[in-house]
Amino acid sequence: MAVIGIKERLSLKLELDDGLVDGKQKVKSKTLNNVKVNALDDNLHGTALALAGLQSKSLLKVKRVEETALTAE
Repeated sequence: MAVIGIKERLSLKLELDDGLVDGKQKVKSKTLNNVKVNALDDNLHGTALALAGLQSKSLLKVKRVEETALTAE
């Protein structure tokens, strides 16, 4: 029996520098939901960089967050 993954949701997550507290890096995240599931990584990264330019905190990391349903054929 084959299992098929069907992409249902895609989000773009920006992790921003929130400073150091007790020597540990603090991270603040902003998540954009309802992104097209077929969006390319290059396009997501470019969008994240553009949005990061509007933030007061520095961008640390860009994450692609996918939700996939698994179904058996």
